[in-house]
Amino acid sequence: MVSTCVISQPRFFPGLHYLHRMMMADIFVILDTVQFTPRHEENRARVKGPSGPQWLTIPMNQSSREQRILDTRIDQTQAWQRKAIGTLHNLYRDAPCYTAYAPEIVEILGRPLETLSQLDRASWEPALRLLQIDCQFVNASDLPVTGRGQRLLLEICQCLGANVYLSGGFGRDYLDIAAFAEAGIDLKFHEYGYPVYPQLYGEFVPFLSYLDTLFNVGLDRDIMVATGDLPIPPARTDGSPAVVARA
Repeated sequence: MVSTCVISQPRFFPGLHYLHRMMMADIFVILDTVQFTPRHEENRARVKGPSGPQWLTIPMNQSSREQRILDTRIDQTQAWQRKAIGTLHNLYRDAPCYTAYAPEIVEILGRPLETLSQLDRASWEPALRLLQIDCQFVNASDLPVTGRGQRLLLEICQCLGANVYLSGGFGRDYLDIAAFAEAGIDLKFHEYGYPVYPQLYGEFVPFLSYLDTLFNVGLDRDIMVATGDLPIPPARTDGSPAVVARA
């Protein structure tokens, strides 16, 4: 039986390409044991305004450069909830689907969230429901693995009994295909071609937060039709794992 594993740092209101990997996965490992990087998308989402793409950022407390994602907490001294909700309202209030979906997003942002991990997981909830994503989520911090770099990825796959590792496209630059093959794990690389949909503020811009899609056209499995290497499997209704058609 094919068991596909995806391993990634958590993302805040991630893009369609990130959600697409969830849809292809049987097991999605949240890599929370690595360094928190403020310049990545763990605590910020790429949205679109009149001047083009911009960041919706949630402030975090950071005591050292080596601080792990799982140890990172939201900076509650700042009015981050009011600012985030206000920013989204100002940017998307004229979007066709904003009224339908804004209340759920406002509710999520208004929760008494304390940690970065809680924030990111909460931000996925509307997408998981609307896209019928049913992979198993596992925290790396809950696994008995100690490796670093690509050795960590390999150990996670072995620990979970995965026989397919679906890496991001950039994995081609650093992963040792032979090492995975020796371990009996088929290494595949994910590519995703964004579907073009109507957006506010001019020409289409890809690689935005799924919030942009949600507020402009809604979010369903048809929207996720990709031009990349891995087609989306049908929604699982019988509990069986998805089959990766090609890579």
